[in-house]
Amino acid sequence: MERPDVYCQNCRSQNSLRETHCKNCGTRLLLVVFPQSLQYDTNHVPSFYEDHLLERVSLLELRLTQVGDGLRIAMEIIREQGKIIRENNELAKSLYRKVNGTNAKKSEKSNSSKKDKITQTIEKAVAEHDSPNVELFTKLLTEGVRLLEKNDEKEAFRMLERAVMLSPRNVSLLLFTARAHFFADKFSDAKKYLEKAFEFAPDNTDVLFLLGVIYADEADTEKARLFLSILAENEKTSMVVNFVWGILAAAEKKLSESIAAFKVAAQAANFAELEYLLGCSFFEQNELVSALRHFQKAIAIDRKYADAWFMQAVVYHLQADERVINMLANASDLKEAGSQSTEFLRKNKLDLDIALPFQHFIKKDARLLTGGSLRLARFLKNEIIKAIN
Repeated sequence: MERPDVYCQNCRSQNSLRETHCKNCGTRLLLVVFPQSLQYDTNHVPSFYEDHLLERVSLLELRLTQVGDGLRIAMEIIREQGKIIRENNELAKSLYRKVNGTNAKKSEKSNSSKKDKITQTIEKAVAEHDSPNVELFTKLLTEGVRLLEKNDEKEAFRMLERAVMLSPRNVSLLLFTARAHFFADKFSDAKKYLEKAFEFAPDNTDVLFLLGVIYADEADTEKARLFLSILAENEKTSMVVNFVWGILAAAEKKLSESIAAFKVAAQAANFAELEYLLGCSFFEQNELVSALRHFQKAIAIDRKYADAWFMQAVVYHLQADERVINMLANASDLKEAGSQSTEFLRKNKLDLDIALPFQHFIKKDARLLTGGSLRLARFLKNEIIKAIN
């Protein structure tokens, strides 16, 4: 009987049916070809096929069992992961609802409180109005407030100015108008209204506070200290007052007084800006170890404080410390908007013998509080808002 040939599943070489491994590549032959004469004979299977077929069937059963077990384990893992994901989603949704509910309540409460204060201001200003045309005065004041809320400052100030012309002795209106100008960085206009308010209410703490800050910014140290000294012990204004005194003392090269003032200010809260200013004051006194300690504290509070990284690099440079390269790299990589170190790194024109926040003191008609570091100016403005609200 002629025996058919089988072909290797790997190299496709022709092999005899008697062979178990390919003659060409040695691969175990898995294909079985029955002779045509046995194609329809179900009662006879040649003996040389039996062991081969049994091995193939046993291997197939093993593979199927392994695949089935793998699929079963995979399905169990998928079910467990799905359960965990569903639980996490439910937890996240619950937390989101709680947080949003809390934030919404806080926002609603904050907006309500703000509106209440504005309403009280309007009512108080109207009550102090002692001239005719009260309806026109109320309309101008209300419209001015509405425009301020829409950030249309130019028209708002025009309305408030007209209201002041109708009620020139109205302290509440003068203070409100001055505050609006102050927080819009229009200090000269704010000063004009505050000085008018001071004529009629020399004991008003908000008037004294804002006027003192403006005089300090203009380097009118005598008037600034006169006005702010009354508020040095006030819990709300103490931190800002000592901040201002520290800047004034630094401008006058009274660094011991500056350090003392900044330390008192720093007792109120843990601010990176105050630690930075302390470091700069010690740097001016050439106390590099103390300066470095406060710069490191500032960075520990806010690692994105580019100017603090830069001043730390300056100290390391003076100490011939190799870490100066890393500190400069950190300051350069941060690219903090408005940072003074950016100017140096770009133009290399700053005097390294003077600490960054004190560089502008030597300029003519310098604004001591707002003419230097943008970050420090913003910090001061935010703390003033907290103090008078």
